[in-house]
Amino acid sequence: MINRNYPISAHYFPKLIENNAIYVDKTQFIVPLLAHKNNATYFLSRPRRFGKSLLVSALEHVFRGRQDLFKGLYIYDKIEWEEFPVIRFSLDKIGFIELGLKEALLQAVQGVAKTYGITLERTEHNLCFEELIMKLQEKYQKNVVLLVDEYDKPIIYYVEHDNMQQAETNRDILKSFYGVLKDSGQFLRFTFLTGVSKFSKVSIFSDLNQFDDLTLNPKFATICGFTHTELEHYCGQGLIDLAEKEGTSYEAIVEKVRFWYNGFSWDAKNFVYNPFSTMLLMQHQVFNNYWFESGTPTFLVNLIQSDIKYDFRNMQVDSSIYSWHNLRNLDYISIMLQTGYLTFKEHIVDHIYTVNYPNKEVENAFSKMLLESYTHTMQGRMSVTIFDVETAFKRNDVERVISIISNMFKALPHQFFYKDTETTDRKGHTKTVKKAVNENFYHAIIYLVFSILGIKMPVEINTQEGRIDAVVETDTHIYIFEFKKNRKPDVAMQQMKDRNYAAHYGLSKKQIVLIGVCFTMQKKGISGHLVEAI
Repeated sequence: MINRNYPISAHYFPKLIENNAIYVDKTQFIVPLLAHKNNATYFLSRPRRFGKSLLVSALEHVFRGRQDLFKGLYIYDKIEWEEFPVIRFSLDKIGFIELGLKEALLQAVQGVAKTYGITLERTEHNLCFEELIMKLQEKYQKNVVLLVDEYDKPIIYYVEHDNMQQAETNRDILKSFYGVLKDSGQFLRFTFLTGVSKFSKVSIFSDLNQFDDLTLNPKFATICGFTHTELEHYCGQGLIDLAEKEGTSYEAIVEKVRFWYNGFSWDAKNFVYNPFSTMLLMQHQVFNNYWFESGTPTFLVNLIQSDIKYDFRNMQVDSSIYSWHNLRNLDYISIMLQTGYLTFKEHIVDHIYTVNYPNKEVENAFSKMLLESYTHTMQGRMSVTIFDVETAFKRNDVERVISIISNMFKALPHQFFYKDTETTDRKGHTKTVKKAVNENFYHAIIYLVFSILGIKMPVEINTQEGRIDAVVETDTHIYIFEFKKNRKPDVAMQQMKDRNYAAHYGLSKKQIVLIGVCFTMQKKGISGHLVEAI
């Protein structure tokens, strides 16, 4: 009988095994990490709730010599089992918010020392850590294993809460804390750090160039998350149950699950499912935005909002963007990649990749969050508005679509249509003035509404004659949109005709409809529109 014990937020490997819960065997990735017998040092960045803590827990019990826990798993008879002294920290659980980071690290080190019956004399957080490593090696006459989970949490927490000064202070504290590892290498058998962020070598790891970064190593692309093969192997019965519940075929439900939750990649070749969402889907048998709703990236949305960015599909980036270089000058594409809201989709050449949303869950939920942020609209009200637009499109009621969007703009406070801009006069004096937002603001609102609906909407499509602003394709119609600011709708309509945008869809048997939409500050949104079927 298939095991249906689906673990949610499983962090402790022994408990998972003892409860006979599903464990997707990742121990084949641990074996090559053990090949280096002295001072092997590794780093792995993955988004939250992707199995990092469970991986660290499995590593811990490998080095504690607990072969019994791994019976039936790949690693069971592949290594020589031996027990080592292990130091394990989870920095998200050390109480740095209440205690302050230095005191929290000090107490964490002293806690490990107490477990091993070791008395520490030093009282500085970093020197105490160095002393612990040396005394453990001396007591057991074996080099020490160091495992640090969520190494960057004391930084990320304050970035998310827009307290960059504290984030930088904690970064410097962690730099001095991890810095002792360089001179302690002779006492270390194995070091493994995990986190969400990947700081460049000029920052937190500037003194630790010995770390082997596994983050973008193709050999470890699926060390966290479930491959499609693993999904069907371990969750086959859950998929069968889900297909029966939804009244569809097994093949159809597999494709739906893939569409919703697959698509994360760190090499643009191997793609994995988010384990948190997948296990909750198997347990509840309901499609939902499980992973996204478990954490709200408010600071990221605020960063993006300042640039009125709304379309992140199919951008080309250099893989070096994956690292954080400066806390004071954060790049939201880098943050989105590290936190899992974007992922590598295609390798172009050398270090150039195409990035995109991983899947429906992320794109849908992130677009909705951006829309709510741009319009300051509560989630419940926005959901109703989106449903109304969807219904109008299904009825091919263009006038209703325009009316809903127009009313949405009118409901926004007056100040939303202006942003503070610094200007300098001839004497070099700087002052802040109100400047009307550009067309991107209007494009963003409309694009996000359509995107959330899952409507086919390529934005700014290139044709031989120019760029189409937006296209919405339904089962029966193709709607071509052109947006203009402070102009008349007939200008937008004439541009679409002069540039023959409809020819781009000349082979389609669907009804093609041109829609010119104009915005003005005076009207606080849509001032007029024209619709013409061709």
